[in-house]
Amino acid sequence: MRRVTLHTLYAGPDRSVAAGQTAEFDDEEAARLTAGGYGVYADAPRRKSAAAEDKPVEKMSVAQLQAYAADHGIDVGDARTKAEILAAVEAAREAEAEA
Repeated sequence: MRRVTLHTLYAGPDRSVAAGQTAEFDDEEAARLTAGGYGVYADAPRRKSAAAEDKPVEKMSVAQLQAYAADHGIDVGDARTKAEILAAVEAAREAEAEA
């Protein structure tokens, strides 16, 4: 048995599992689901999206900016809006460039 986190709805003869949920499947069904791109093994290490790292910070979403700040040790303080987080990230990048 393997645990799979699904990207799509799974509807089988015995049950259904919503997208985003993790469920146990026999080895054969788990391999079929992961090979088809319908899910990932729950115990597989997550990898960072290279696309987010390559994207200019000005084009990042709030979630991407928050992840970028966390990954780079940037304290955004009480910033919540995209403009506030972006200002904190850019200030930290400028300070690093000057150092």
